[in-house]
Amino acid sequence: MENRENLRVRKIIAKVKEKEIEFEEHYVINPITGEEIFDRIIEIENDLRLYDVYKKQVNLLTSVEIKAIRKKYEMNQKEFALAIGLGEITIHRFENGSIQTESVDSIIRLSEDPDIMYTFLIKNQSKFDEEEYLKFLKKINTLKNLKEHKIAQFNINELIHLDFKTEDALIVSNQLVKKYNSRVNQLSEKYNIKDICVDAEYITPLKLQKLLYFIQGLSAKVYGKRAFDNPIYVWSYGPVVTDMYKVYKGRSPILTPSDNIKISDGLNKIIDIVISSYGQIEAEKLIDLTHEEEPWLNTPKDHIIDFDLMKEYFEKVYEN
Repeated sequence: MENRENLRVRKIIAKVKEKEIEFEEHYVINPITGEEIFDRIIEIENDLRLYDVYKKQVNLLTSVEIKAIRKKYEMNQKEFALAIGLGEITIHRFENGSIQTESVDSIIRLSEDPDIMYTFLIKNQSKFDEEEYLKFLKKINTLKNLKEHKIAQFNINELIHLDFKTEDALIVSNQLVKKYNSRVNQLSEKYNIKDICVDAEYITPLKLQKLLYFIQGLSAKVYGKRAFDNPIYVWSYGPVVTDMYKVYKGRSPILTPSDNIKISDGLNKIIDIVISSYGQIEAEKLIDLTHEEEPWLNTPKDHIIDFDLMKEYFEKVYEN
């Protein structure tokens, strides 16, 4: 292939399935004569680029998107095709530019969901030997578990531009308590709840500890930074910031602190996200949730959970 320094780009109109498509065609010129030179590899790349533009316009998965779904399950093209019930070479063709039908596209889209992919694999189990089948089953079950732990909903593009600053765990805790308790007050007023003690619905020390863990995890995912520097330990009832255990312990709900310390917009937003998602789950269920997660499973009891381990795990949970 010619030196890429001699590569040029031009916009052209091409027809795909009777549809006119504008796309950027690459071509190579002779640096001496200025004449265009045929390059088979570049022509193949042009076709792939053209077909992907077409696929986007008619709402079909592109070659790159199909490949990304396949790679999520750590399968080669043949294995993925067989797992979802297609012919052996179909995925190879689609990843190399062939245009799939809408029905096949729907099958591939569905397979992105680990729960549905699990069903596909079970249905097509006979197409694999036992070792292959068990390997893929293990991978799919891992992804299913990650999906079940994807509790929070957020758009990372709306968050990453916000200022983010690490604080002491006490500052984060007090902000969390104020926001959580304020939400309880608002709901009480909204639904005119008078027959229960609102204070009794305030955040408890146990729930505070679990939400601090998830605040740290989402901060790691979104900003790559700690929400607080204080260590998180593995205790019997889940992750615990021991510095905060000394401040807030027991079973009684925590009354709203009176301090008025401002924190960064990014950290504020992470706290809001955790309260609106994980905060709606009972403390005992949060304990079970943390006990199923890699940071807990891969850290010995009474040891500090490594921040990089948390970051890696929450990046996997919120991969998309």
